[in-house]
Amino acid sequence: MESKNKAEESATKGSIEKALGEFREMQSGYSEQAQPDKVRIQPRIVRQFYEVVTRFYEFGWGTSFHFAPRSRGENLAAAQRRQQEEIVSLLGLEAGMVAGDVGCGIGGPMMSIAGASGAGIVGINISEHQIQRGRTLVEKAGLSDRCEFLHANYLDLPCADNHFDAMYSIEAVCHSPDRLKAFREIFRTLKPGGKFVIFDWVLTELFDTADARHTDIRKRIEYANATPDLFTAQEQIECIGSAGFEILQANDRALNSDSETPWFMSLEGRDFSLSSVARTPAGRILTANITRVLELLRIAPRGTSDTSKMLNIAADALVGGGQLGIFTPCFLVHARKPEDA
Repeated sequence: MESKNKAEESATKGSIEKALGEFREMQSGYSEQAQPDKVRIQPRIVRQFYEVVTRFYEFGWGTSFHFAPRSRGENLAAAQRRQQEEIVSLLGLEAGMVAGDVGCGIGGPMMSIAGASGAGIVGINISEHQIQRGRTLVEKAGLSDRCEFLHANYLDLPCADNHFDAMYSIEAVCHSPDRLKAFREIFRTLKPGGKFVIFDWVLTELFDTADARHTDIRKRIEYANATPDLFTAQEQIECIGSAGFEILQANDRALNSDSETPWFMSLEGRDFSLSSVARTPAGRILTANITRVLELLRIAPRGTSDTSKMLNIAADALVGGGQLGIFTPCFLVHARKPEDA
């Protein structure tokens, strides 16, 4: 077992630079590709992206890689749990039901939702790297009887029609090159009458395509986070409706945040604590400098410092979008599959 762990660690250390290089190479010509080629290429880009960033995310964010609207005095982890509990309520999840988590990351939200509801959760993820980490966390949490992983592309789910009692997604469908196809697959695999909840990244009505600063922020968000061709809020609503869903409600939950604690506060440097320091600007700069030294000493794998720099670009763009109000990661759509579908 010890030799296996050392081998896995060695493989990981050698993979970051390669994965980052492949991610950048695939990204470089993505925007010029025809739509069928985007559908073919983008899943590989997303896999490479999470191969590169997962350890960084877990270091800075814990096991839940998402933003959440925050109340005054509430830390990010508490806000995330509150959002996850809202999903339980909106879906009406309870013991005996099985829900699909579309783009589940390493399983933080699914473990929280399973624990709060008693329901079974199937975490759908295209990244085998994240699934391996998630299985370890689920087992450690004693939730293996309620949480399982499905290695799959959510554009082509290996599930029967009308399979899930409910489905949800948190900041994952924004990675898709064909959102209509993704929502149609969710619709197909959801039981008639079943509900779907999504919190996702969109551009708000304040986004202006004629404003150079707005378009620059959008491009940096899309490139550094592997989120191509971000939808506007209205496009998101219309796309989910076009997939066959009845829209129950749709609104930007980021607007529920207290003005003193906006959703992007965790990236601004105003959210300092030992657990959140890695997310602050100073913490991100410190991490970049430390990783550069560790690379030179051959303690950290090559590519670690470049990855840190890329994530700093992403964080600064997200803060810029949040401050201008042109972007939100917390746009909620609560929908239902008609009983006669």
